[in-house]
Amino acid sequence: MTSMKGWLAAAHPFPLAMVLALTALIGVASAQGELDGASLALLLVAMLGSQLAIGWSNDYLDRERDAIYQPWKPLPSGLVHARRMPPAVLVALGISVACSVVLGLTPLLYLVAGTACGLAYDFGLKDTRFSAVPFVVALAVLPPFVWAALDVYRDEFLWLYALGTPLALAAHLANTLPDIETDAASGRRGLAVVLGRRWSLALIGACLLAPLFVFVATLSSVTYGTVVSGTESYLIVWVVMAYIVLCLLIAYRFVTASSRDDEVWGFRLVALAGVLLATGWLAGI
Repeated sequence: MTSMKGWLAAAHPFPLAMVLALTALIGVASAQGELDGASLALLLVAMLGSQLAIGWSNDYLDRERDAIYQPWKPLPSGLVHARRMPPAVLVALGISVACSVVLGLTPLLYLVAGTACGLAYDFGLKDTRFSAVPFVVALAVLPPFVWAALDVYRDEFLWLYALGTPLALAAHLANTLPDIETDAASGRRGLAVVLGRRWSLALIGACLLAPLFVFVATLSSVTYGTVVSGTESYLIVWVVMAYIVLCLLIAYRFVTASSRDDEVWGFRLVALAGVLLATGWLAGI
């Protein structure tokens, strides 16, 4: 049981859960009642394998640095034996690719692109000022992976990129912010380290605010047609209101943060806000 907990921790369970939830909800929201359950199950297994490979690779490559700065993590603490990690990564990649092959060539290409971005991050880009690039690009190829696998694409879905790109950048910065001191001490020069805490927080705020302006811009070209049962208001109204509440909670969490755990919870709220707005917007059109 302890070993299983170690493997799960090494996979970064919260980001893993958020990516899987985002994948599933994009599929459900985009299909709008015409969902192919078998294809959805396959793409979720494919995404799970990809994310496990990325998460495990990250911890494996960081094991020596973590032994100094984060010795409680699974590999330096001995919960997971380092020699077992590379074979596990290969198995996860094999399962991911196999499921994508069944879904078709186009979904396979999107999945390979997204996985390559995650591995590029692990293998060095996270230590540079371009650390956000693989993160943003990987999230950018996630929706078309789902749309191609389920054959549910519509042209108005492209507005999701204007809404979602700032959220992806905010999530990256919020994810790295809790470790900004240890990253700087260990010689890393990721975007949050380069910007510093103050400007990272300012950019997170701007990225969370930007989608609201994009939403206003969509009102003249996107038809919002899902009415909440028992009310006279559209689903998107409730989604936007919930998003604003989450943004206020995020601001409070970061402004009053006094520990690493406080900032970790700030990241979790940023991730939840992004998933809510992206998938709620898709469901509302």
